[in-house]
Amino acid sequence: VWPARARSTTRATPAMQEVGGDNDCCNDCDLASTAQRKPATCCGLAVFLVSILLFALSWDTLEPTEFGLVANSITGRVDLDPKNVYEGGRHFIWLAHHFLVFPKNRVTIEFSDANGGGFFQRPPLSLRTGSNHDDDGSAGDTESGGQPLDISVSFQYNLIKERIPDFYQKFGMAYEDSFARYAQDALFTVATSKTPREFWEDRGGVERQMHAAVNHSIRQNGFANVAQLQLLRVGFLAQYEETITNIQLQEQLKVTKMYQLEVTRVLKQTDILESETTATIMRIDAEAAKEATVIRATANAAAMQYEQATKAMWYARLKSHMSWDNANLLQYVKMKSLNAQPASTMVVGVSPVGS
Repeated sequence: VWPARARSTTRATPAMQEVGGDNDCCNDCDLASTAQRKPATCCGLAVFLVSILLFALSWDTLEPTEFGLVANSITGRVDLDPKNVYEGGRHFIWLAHHFLVFPKNRVTIEFSDANGGGFFQRPPLSLRTGSNHDDDGSAGDTESGGQPLDISVSFQYNLIKERIPDFYQKFGMAYEDSFARYAQDALFTVATSKTPREFWEDRGGVERQMHAAVNHSIRQNGFANVAQLQLLRVGFLAQYEETITNIQLQEQLKVTKMYQLEVTRVLKQTDILESETTATIMRIDAEAAKEATVIRATANAAAMQYEQATKAMWYARLKSHMSWDNANLLQYVKMKSLNAQPASTMVVGVSPVGS
């Protein structure tokens, strides 16, 4: 009841009607400006979001084991400036651009019949060696043109950063077949310059020459360095392999016989030294025995002389004291000698039987 009564008692004056009309005009202006600002705000927000999206799409990444050249995704143009070769990381390359990726790490190419490995692989190479030579160095079997052989080789290369634009201009993105062809030509050249014997007598030297030749060829033609090369296997024909085995067995037998001869010579030298030592010992023993005999004989003679001199002195004193002549002294010596003999073996005063 009260609100109705209040409304009935309120009267609108002319001044109040004028103020109310002004407020209605302001409200209409605010609504109009708000309606105009909403599209502008939406457009600004949309432009901001699109800018963020485009900015995010202007970046690309490379792995730590990769090089990259920037290519335009629309026109296909590639930046071939050597200073603009990118390495691993996140890079701002502008919108509608992407990286052409090249390996930064060492990459393996192998010529073998092994299964798997995760690298570029070709079958073993069928080559031919140079002609054989005689032991004196003169040309031997020159008409045969050497021996056919199959070799398995593996090598690792890495691209040169500054030459990647040249590399891309020459090969594009398909280059491993060309690298394999360069390596095959270099290996063929080295193989034809070697005799068959060198492949088992100086295999390390052959491997080093192959490495140098392949590195030179790929560096000149492919703008890359060959860091390592491994000569995995060398295979001749079965008949020639058997001949090689027999030759090696004979050479090993020769070496064994030489060692046996050396052992025999050392043993005989030991016997000679032992005999010489034994002879020296016997000579020393003989000289020592001689000297000992001489010393003992000299001592015995000196003792005998001293004993006889002593006896002569005392016999002379006895003879003088007893006033004996020589006959009495000789009788005394005789009786003394008889008394010194054992009683069971001495006979005195009995004539011999038959006398």
